Amino acid sequence: MRSSLIALTAGLLTGFTPLAASADTALLIVNDRYENAQNLRDGAEIEQLRARLLDAGFDVISVLDGSGEEMREGLDRLLVANETERVLVAVVGHFARSNGDNWLLGTDVDEPTLATVGGDGLSLSVLMEVAASAPGRSVVLLGLERRRITLGAGLGAGVGRVDAPQGVTVLAGDPEELASFTRRQLLVPGTDLAEAIDEAGSLRAFGFVSHDLPYFPAATTAPGPQQPAPPPQTGPGPDETALWEAAVELDTVGAYRAYADRYPNGFYISEARERINAFDNDPTALARAAEEALNLTRDQRRQIQRGLSILDYDTRGIDGIFGSGTRNAIGEWQQARGFAVTGYLDAPQINALSQQAAVRAAELEEEARIAREEAERADRAYWQVTGQGSSEQGLRNYLDRYPDGLFAEQAEARLEEYEAAARAEAEARDRAAWDVARGTDTVAAYQAYLSDNPEGAFRDQAQARINQLTGGGGLTQAQIAEYEAREAALNLPPVTRSLIEQRLTALGLQPGRIDGRFDDQTRRAIRRYQQARGLDRTGYLDQPTVVRLLAETVGGILQIDGIINR
Repeated sequence: MRSSLIALTAGLLTGFTPLAASADTALLIVNDRYENAQNLRDGAEIEQLRARLLDAGFDVISVLDGSGEEMREGLDRLLVANETERVLVAVVGHFARSNGDNWLLGTDVDEPTLATVGGDGLSLSVLMEVAASAPGRSVVLLGLERRRITLGAGLGAGVGRVDAPQGVTVLAGDPEELASFTRRQLLVPGTDLAEAIDEAGSLRAFGFVSHDLPYFPAATTAPGPQQPAPPPQTGPGPDETALWEAAVELDTVGAYRAYADRYPNGFYISEARERINAFDNDPTALARAAEEALNLTRDQRRQIQRGLSILDYDTRGIDGIFGSGTRNAIGEWQQARGFAVTGYLDAPQINALSQQAAVRAAELEEEARIAREEAERADRAYWQVTGQGSSEQGLRNYLDRYPDGLFAEQAEARLEEYEAAARAEAEARDRAAWDVARGTDTVAAYQAYLSDNPEGAFRDQAQARINQLTGGGGLTQAQIAEYEAREAALNLPPVTRSLIEQRLTALGLQPGRIDGRFDDQTRRAIRRYQQARGLDRTGYLDQPTVVRLLAETVGGILQIDGIINR
């Protein structure tokens, strides 16, 4: 079972080594952890087929929790393998359908529509065309679970009509039952596939199913009489057309080379060679290939995004997925550093980015130290001007200007003493109303007290508490809700929250107990940190604040020697 860390870093493509021509080939795509949809429960059953397939002599291509781009890269690997002996494809995830096609959706999908699903998912019709390279020995498994996902216009959930190419067997059903069927029937030599499917009544079958052609033959049989050569064709056959359409859909140099290798005199060979030549002379394509060769992990991609963010290049998120935001940020950084602008990174560029980000992180910390010292000098000076807590008004003036200042706790304690004195002098009804407000301790309760007691003995305390509850800086309830939602969207695990508290403690900002829970003391420490660094002083975490807090880790994982020599 994958740990939560692996689930967070999902989307890695594993097993992408050159495939031996003599081996059978399998493609496993297991998408069971979605960012914006309900997770699947039984995907691990298909993932665990990898070991069994390796034992059975397959080369296995695995895509775990992949985006649409990463799934297409995996399918491209299968196409490039040019497998003609045995092909097995097993996919699990959320599916979407329209009247014309079905798609397996990537894990980063968010309310796809018919217009966008081509980029968010993997077309099953293209997958079928690639799988058809071994007719009669090609099986596609579709793992289906009824789980919730929000789809946009033109799409329905699940798999609709499946048109399997000639010689392709398609089985659909529960992932656990598909895995069991694969282990106990499909991979057993001599199994009558049609009979086994009939006995597994819970699985739906489409396309090619034969009693006479087992997936693994029981024994080698002598070759039959030689068949006469087929008459020459004047145009492309259905198999060649299907392979060409798949290559065009994937649009990679490997896909076009796979077509050219299989059909060196094919109908589309001229166009295939033109496209191969275009890729070979395209700087962007070459840069993309160089980056793909590094096999960057999801966490290494996050570190690159953090480095770009520290250098003020907006990646539109730190999620380990290199979408258009990250590619644009890389291009802007390359342009600023005098590199060829491709949007893809090679090893020297990653090292340069890592070093530049580390230097900038240190500069930001030094700037923050200087700003903090200047702020503390002004803080102490104002504390002197307001009388060092010798009067109630002076205390309130201090807290109005420095709600999270060096002497904030001391000022609040002194105001509590003034409140106690006011309580002793207040009338019984006024005191009772104040006790109710204090017991409830909400903005609405204090506003109600002020409305009912505009001249009450605790009116100053009520207004001061309203200021504190709204962030000490006059935040409205709507603003607080917005900042809370922004922090919740970061989805920080408890261990990261504890690391943030440790960082605040190390900086002397007094966040309180290190327990991963952000109380009023923690919020004050965050506001102090944000103020010293020129960030929005909200008391809540957002992406810039987290990037700065964890800035000292930038570069530690990015050393490219570790990437290449692992």
